[in-house]
Amino acid sequence: MGKMTRYDLKNLTAFSKKEVFKNVFLEHNHLKAQVTCLSAGQQIPPCKMEHDVLFFVMSGNGAIIVDSKRKTLKAGQAAFVPKEAKWRSIKAKTKMIILAVQGR
Repeated sequence: MGKMTRYDLKNLTAFSKKEVFKNVFLEHNHLKAQVTCLSAGQQIPPCKMEHDVLFFVMSGNGAIIVDSKRKTLKAGQAAFVPKEAKWRSIKAKTKMIILAVQGR
């Protein structure tokens, strides 16, 4: 039987006006999880992902843009982006804390 690990995500956050803050807190076998913090107006640069990704907005609101299609995201909502997407990005309207979980 494997060992369970508990993470306090609130203690993994930080904000910077200069750059997006990312904290990868888990890399195990076929799974990677990170907390991303964006200040209002910041954006995760458009990029291609090699794996499926689930984004869960822990706090704040903004928009996710996938292959030029834009959807609003707010606290308590999640968005799934399949690896087949050409690119994706997230832009914060307010301070945002996002949990991203991806297969590897």
